Amino acid sequence: MGALRNLSRPWIIAVCLSVCLKNSVYSDYEEQVMVFANRTNIHWVNQNTREHHVMPLEGITEAKYVDYDPVENMVYWSDVHHGGSISRATLCAEERETIVSDIFIQHVKAAFVSIAVDARRRAIYWTNSASDLIERVNLDGSNRTVIAEHDMGSPIDVEVDSHAGFLYWLDAGIKPRIESCSLSGKGRRVLLDLKDQYPSILELDVQTQALYWNDKNTKQLFTARMDGSSMKVLKSSIPHITGIFIEGLYRPVGNYIYWIDWWNKDIEKIPISGQEEASVILSPIKDMEDLISVKVVSGVVQCPPRPAYKFKAFTYMVNGTVRAKFTWEAGYGWKIPQYFELDRRDVDSQIWVEVHKIEADSNRSVIIALEHSQEYQFRLRACNTYGCSRSNTPEVKFTTDSASVFSSSEEHYNAIPTLLKTGIILGGVIVSIGILLGIWGYWRARKRKTNRRYRAVRYSTASYIT
Repeated sequence: MGALRNLSRPWIIAVCLSVCLKNSVYSDYEEQVMVFANRTNIHWVNQNTREHHVMPLEGITEAKYVDYDPVENMVYWSDVHHGGSISRATLCAEERETIVSDIFIQHVKAAFVSIAVDARRRAIYWTNSASDLIERVNLDGSNRTVIAEHDMGSPIDVEVDSHAGFLYWLDAGIKPRIESCSLSGKGRRVLLDLKDQYPSILELDVQTQALYWNDKNTKQLFTARMDGSSMKVLKSSIPHITGIFIEGLYRPVGNYIYWIDWWNKDIEKIPISGQEEASVILSPIKDMEDLISVKVVSGVVQCPPRPAYKFKAFTYMVNGTVRAKFTWEAGYGWKIPQYFELDRRDVDSQIWVEVHKIEADSNRSVIIALEHSQEYQFRLRACNTYGCSRSNTPEVKFTTDSASVFSSSEEHYNAIPTLLKTGIILGGVIVSIGILLGIWGYWRARKRKTNRRYRAVRYSTASYIT
């Protein structure tokens, strides 16, 4: 009763209203980040600030489908190159790893590997249109299992309802349809028979219990209840859709439905009611024809810079004093000013001590004085307002006995691909020269043979006349 009497005081009510309004405004204006892949790169774009980043990830060849795990804040993508694989990394391009590989029995370029993360049960599902399968694996790469495999035409898109425990997929084979089953593969049934349609994408909105898909024949966007009922046209005259997605997958309520328009090379959105005209969110996008999957996630992305590279130490003598000049190249800084910290550690110690701080606008080098005949170990950290690089920090270790050049370990690692590339280029040049010389020699031989025949004919003719 005492607590109820306290709530009757006007100032307490005012404070409660202020807090409630603040939380309401925060949820309405929470930052939204779009994540998508277009073959060789994974992108993310902040919808509020229009800040666009290409994640610094190497070795991606044919990535099109992406998904997001809000529990560990990890981006997942599938790559159909070299047998197919599924990998993941943070939005800051850290902690990258491949969780499943060799999806296909043989190399198939035209296969679809749509992915869907079950954040609650810590698993990921994918379609294997090369073998007409739907499979799953735990997010740690264990317990790979086939979920559905019989009576499949061409499964090309899969979605998961983590709360209800159901899987939905689009089969775009000879008999196009939308099917569902439990997450263990039981209770499989056809929800919608799309025999008169040509669908290519499927999206699931758990909050409103709705399915969305397209029809390339009629150039329309359809919706229905998740049990297959109440099918209707949501939007007409949108002929160039290659992907659709819902804003509210990782927030309490979704307000918009998005689609990818490869003809206009942009991403557009409309209210989920479908009653208003579409508005452009992002345009233009390079390689738009390869973009078929986008996810919208909530939250603020704050990334420290990527580690510096080509970190080297040059030691030399000046008037009997040993000096060391450190040089490096800056990694990707996420379009935020960065600075560098040069740290030193004694050989018998585990503690790093900062010896120099280099501001963002200065040159990528610094010179410090050292003692003669001493062993040193240095590292270079790239930092910004969100922190310092957390992995692959370059280090050098050397003794100041004589003038020399010392490189970080990653420099030696990168030297091998460089030598291979140089060898391949030189080999290509040599082969090209050989081919040209061969063609020239063949042409010369043919010309000599023709001249000999001509002289022989002239000699025979002259002898006959004589």
